[in-house]
Amino acid sequence: MASRNQIKEAVKILKEACNENFEMFKSELHQDLESLERYIKSSDEAYQIINSDMGKSLAMGFTDKFFETLKVGHNQNVEDFVKNWILKQSDWRYPMVWLCPTTLLYTEQGVKSHLVYVLSNKFTSTDIDQHLRDNLKDKSNPKQFRHKPLEIHGNIPDMHVPFGQIGNIISLDYFPYLSLEQMRNLIYSFNQMLKPGGSAFIHFSDADQEREWTSVVSKNRTYCTETIIKRWQKSLICLVNFIT
Repeated sequence: MASRNQIKEAVKILKEACNENFEMFKSELHQDLESLERYIKSSDEAYQIINSDMGKSLAMGFTDKFFETLKVGHNQNVEDFVKNWILKQSDWRYPMVWLCPTTLLYTEQGVKSHLVYVLSNKFTSTDIDQHLRDNLKDKSNPKQFRHKPLEIHGNIPDMHVPFGQIGNIISLDYFPYLSLEQMRNLIYSFNQMLKPGGSAFIHFSDADQEREWTSVVSKNRTYCTETIIKRWQKSLICLVNFIT
């Protein structure tokens, strides 16, 4: 079965074909494509309305308690990509920020940074220290990790993380369970926290993919797509990298 992304791309290509001289079927095809495009657009808008504000997201059950019980796992390709991306960060003088609503996966990779903020409502400083001891080969006990609360509304204050000083922000498997309001607030918070030239790594599965769209319809996740986030990014000065 084709994904919504593939259908959208097919509509775009066929509409371009309609501009060519296929007179025998051009009019009928154009009408069908216009109808399909309107349907896709209306369904996109409908699910964006359903997931528009934090209250709607919380009402669907995507609360702190949900994230505490959510199981997160990645295949080897994703795991390698995340680790390689972190290791390739060249300037470790700048602090890192991790959003950890449900897992501490990979946080030990930030041990080279002189300061690491771990934002989580599930894990405590003790949990973070234990995770680092369990996952660092030399069994060191780094002291540069700082636990801070993860504001569920998405507005991260500078009393928790200083603005304009962060080199990298990493968010894994968080956005697909947030409302558009929360996602937008987080993107703007990222923009405030990052230093010039800093970057944010946001990992999520695009809701327009076949399996993810089924989860949206069954209310097991919210409508989060790369297109939506890129639309917000245009007004920001930070660089946001996507892996989907």
